[in-house]
Amino acid sequence: MRLTSASFIGGLVLTLALAACSHQPAPLTEQEKNTLNKLTSNLKTQCVGRYLIDMPADVSITGGAKIMGVEFDAKAMSVEEYRRDVANREAELLTTKHQDGYKFLLAHGSARSVNTHYFIHLENTYDENISRVIEAYKWDGGYRIKLQTGANDVTTSAYKDDATMQSIGNNVPQKTWLIFDLLDKVRGRENDDIPTEPGVCFKGGFWSAKAQDEEETNTAFSLPAYPDVFFNIDTDTNGHDAITLLQRGGQIDEYIMSSPGGRTVRKGTVELQDMQAEEWLLSGTTAAKVIGNYFSLEANSRSDHVKEPFVNLTMDTGALYKSMQGQSLVKASLTEGEALALWDVVSRTVRPRLNGF
Repeated sequence: MRLTSASFIGGLVLTLALAACSHQPAPLTEQEKNTLNKLTSNLKTQCVGRYLIDMPADVSITGGAKIMGVEFDAKAMSVEEYRRDVANREAELLTTKHQDGYKFLLAHGSARSVNTHYFIHLENTYDENISRVIEAYKWDGGYRIKLQTGANDVTTSAYKDDATMQSIGNNVPQKTWLIFDLLDKVRGRENDDIPTEPGVCFKGGFWSAKAQDEEETNTAFSLPAYPDVFFNIDTDTNGHDAITLLQRGGQIDEYIMSSPGGRTVRKGTVELQDMQAEEWLLSGTTAAKVIGNYFSLEANSRSDHVKEPFVNLTMDTGALYKSMQGQSLVKASLTEGEALALWDVVSRTVRPRLNGF
């Protein structure tokens, strides 16, 4: 999520006002030092996209990837659970009926290797039978890996003889081969598995290939002991922009200066390993109606090379997430000093993975 006026509203529902300049934070108290030491004394390297970042060892991780328009998702399970999962999915698709009587499940079977399966089916049960969904599954290394993409086929649809619809064509074969090719190169991956060859890491998986266009990853880290604290890191080989984070300041100021209660904690350029970055750190009232923080860092914003994917790291405190549904906050679980100190430790570890590209 980039720190524009719109995304900032989404991130903090921003009832924030942005001060004209940063202020020097107060020294940490002994209690704050103890909290920071607890959070940072046991950091663990995590692989995200083609980058690395060090996080507290006990973080919970979610996320996935999108490569060449195909969504990647991995879930830990045994091979027996995987086979039941695929069988249940097949049974579900076989019994799904389209309201107009079109065949719903159009093709299915094994892909190119052991413990793989694919399905091609209509997108839904109510539209015309042009749009398709291709799902492919693979079990590897203790993970069920799911790949999914959309496709179209007018040639076997109700519109096959309609001259005005022929430009849609049929890309199901190409999309099927693409998803099979991607499936061949993906494997299951534990969180502490740091690959040594080029490829893309995502939660529970790794796709082995040289860097190319159309690679996106999203990884979220939450702290079980601090459920309102949340890190998110996005990488995108096509996410570059001529306008950097700090250059969007006027856009942010224009909106936020009209809202009470917030300020800039710090903003400026940051030196990372082999990367130039910018950060903008804010404090203000969150959607949970407590004072919290929204910190953002962007690197490789202006690069136009697939070997320098755009990177966006954010950190929220005082935030409510789905896991906290029905709960309320009295205050953020980290003070601003603790949040800033944790940010300074974690954010400075973002770095390209050796041989990752």
